[in-house]
Amino acid sequence: MGLFEQFGRQVEQFKQTAKERAEETANFRCRACDARFNTDDGQCPECGAAKVESTKSEE
Repeated sequence: MGLFEQFGRQVEQFKQTAKERAEETANFRCRACDARFNTDDGQCPECGAAKVESTKSEE
């Protein structure tokens, strides 16, 4: 395996891990496709649905 191929695999692994961590701590989720994200623009950035809800319970 070449150096660039190995580096490419490490970058992809890092990207996947970062995405998983971001989803775990996301403040909003889409009720249509279950995507998780941190900004509430009134619609899901993945599927465009307007079914967005907070993942944080109100205290």
